[in-house]
Amino acid sequence: MCSVRPWLALSLAFSFSWTAWGQPPDDERRRERSAPAVYDFSDDALSGEMLSATPGGAQDIAFFRDRVAAGEIPHANVFTPEGLFSEHDLPLGKKARCRQLLCATGEATAVRLLAQPNVRALGQLGFSSNIDAKKFRRAPLNLVAVVDKSGSMQHVLPLVQASLREVLAQLGPRDQLAIVLYGDTVDTLVLPTRADPAGRRVLAAAIDRIESNGSTAMEEGLRVGFRLARRSARAFEGTTRVMLFTDERPNVGATDRHSFMSMARSASNDGIGMTTIGVGLQFGAELATAISSVRGGNLLFFPDAATMKRKFEDDFDTMVSELAHDLHLRVRPGKGLKLAGIYGIPGDKLQWGPDGSLELHIATVFLSRRSGAIYVAVEPAGSDALPRVMPAVGDAIAFIELAFTPLGGKRRTTTASLATVALEDASVGLVRGALLVDEATVLKEAARLHNEANDQEGAYQLVHALAGRFRALRDPTLEAERTLVLALEQSLALRSGHAGEPSARAGVRDPVSGLPR
Repeated sequence: MCSVRPWLALSLAFSFSWTAWGQPPDDERRRERSAPAVYDFSDDALSGEMLSATPGGAQDIAFFRDRVAAGEIPHANVFTPEGLFSEHDLPLGKKARCRQLLCATGEATAVRLLAQPNVRALGQLGFSSNIDAKKFRRAPLNLVAVVDKSGSMQHVLPLVQASLREVLAQLGPRDQLAIVLYGDTVDTLVLPTRADPAGRRVLAAAIDRIESNGSTAMEEGLRVGFRLARRSARAFEGTTRVMLFTDERPNVGATDRHSFMSMARSASNDGIGMTTIGVGLQFGAELATAISSVRGGNLLFFPDAATMKRKFEDDFDTMVSELAHDLHLRVRPGKGLKLAGIYGIPGDKLQWGPDGSLELHIATVFLSRRSGAIYVAVEPAGSDALPRVMPAVGDAIAFIELAFTPLGGKRRTTTASLATVALEDASVGLVRGALLVDEATVLKEAARLHNEANDQEGAYQLVHALAGRFRALRDPTLEAERTLVLALEQSLALRSGHAGEPSARAGVRDPVSGLPR
């Protein structure tokens, strides 16, 4: 999340016209991927359900949920809005067919946020593609699994083994898998092996032999894994990816040639992406932020085997399929407005322009079977007292420039002006997203108040008010959020002396936005 100040929001609707605006950073420009996935670009692909797209970085908030379920109040840095949004389908309504690899759509409507009381409207930016979900076939995959087998992994190693078995189940005869283990030393358990019937037996037997012992030579393990990935990629026609399984937090701060981040960047420039699978209790948003700053990076956390199995079954093909790189977004406010916040962007890459615009960079856009979203906001400029009036339907409140590089393609860009829609015309994704943004801003602020400011009362009152909105919820797809918010409310009630008090009122709606109060 990137929040600047309370806001009045955006509506995004794009039709593409290509130019050369928005060049990617020099260190991310050295080499384009040479083996794109097997995508269907034919006109008849437009007849079916199209795949969407989502930024890289954290793909869930499973760690935060796990800690709240255990009765804890996690630190704000283990929660990312982009992780929350990635768990949900946030479709925009009637939209034009996308006739190129990546399209953007959006809209805005009135909203009130508890942690941002001056907010007046929320806008959603979503991505779509022209890739038919039913016809989609990813490219052959050369996967190198780098597995932490250190002593700290003893209790979660069965989950890692189950994960590797599920990965193997998702591979076909065109794919291959290698396994590198690290503890005190680094061992290549299995060299790249085709996932045909004979190879599957070899790989399954190797997974069964993994045992936990030793300390954690993570950087050496990754070094060997990336070296093996580079070597095997030379003779492989498809995409190559490293998948790290660990319960530790890799070194994300150092920039020397042996560090985690340096190795990931170098591999990315050679066309090798990395997925990190967290299976322990040590992960935080700073890891997701670091990984997302590297082209080809994404991160997931698995608290249990059921979550892991569901994620791999539903999303394995898309989580390893990069769609575009170096997405550069520039947002310029309309007359009398100023920008105030962007939600759902992995990393912290905002730059202010002299005209009050914001520019940001997303290293990688992945394919997704769910409609993801980015939310952007502005507020009235030049006044301390924000007006209560909503933006009029059709108001042009901001202007967008969007540039990206398709996988293996040339730089492309588009521009658009932004307008609002009436609440009753808002898409399901925007109404649902309003609650998710409310949740994201409240949970991060409440975690900060509890852990950093020692303000138990303030943290409780924020979450208590949010719980009232979720008690009034009628959207079954957000039931997991209701469970999370109510559990956090209970934990904060115990810590602030409010245990046993009546629940926040359910069913009360804001008279301006029409949303649950």
